[in-house]
Amino acid sequence: MMTHGFDMYRVFISTPGDLAREQETCRGAISEINSKEAMPQKILLVSVGLREDGQIEGFRSAVADNIRQCAYFIQIFEDDWGPRNLFQKMFYLAAECRDDGNFPMREVIVCLKDAPRETDPEILAFRKELEDRKDVTVFKFDNADALKNHLLEACTGWVRSIVAAPSS
Repeated sequence: MMTHGFDMYRVFISTPGDLAREQETCRGAISEINSKEAMPQKILLVSVGLREDGQIEGFRSAVADNIRQCAYFIQIFEDDWGPRNLFQKMFYLAAECRDDGNFPMREVIVCLKDAPRETDPEILAFRKELEDRKDVTVFKFDNADALKNHLLEACTGWVRSIVAAPSS
C-alpha cells in the first residue's frame, strides 16, 4: 500500500436543482486551491457530493453518513431543494454536525444564487431564512466568476486555518 502523506479534509458540495454548472465551478475552485495552497502544505480538500438529485432518494442514509464524515459543507441554493426537499434536510444535518464536537464538521457555507424573478413565497421565505442565519457564512452571487471568487477565498481560509491549528 502506498502512503501519500496528505491530511485529507472532505468537503460536501450540495447543489440541488439545475446547478450542475455551479457544482463544477465549486469543484474547480477546490482543485485550484489544492494545487496552489493545500498540496504544498500536505493537505488535500476532497470534494464529495451527488452528481444527480435523484441519487439522494435511493441513498439517503449513505449521503447522510458522508456529510457526517466531512469537515466542510458548501450549500449552493437558488430555488429548489431537490426531490422531497431532501437537500434541505442534509443542509440542516450539516449544521447539526458542525455544532456537535463528535463530528469533524468545521464550517457550513451557503452560496445563494441571485433569483431576481423568483415569486414563489415559500422559496423567497427560505432564501430569506438562509440570508438571516447567523451560524453560516452566506455568499450571494450572480455568475460563475463571482461564485468561484467566493469559493477560492473560503477554501483558502480553510487551508490556512488547518495549517495554523496546533497538531494533535
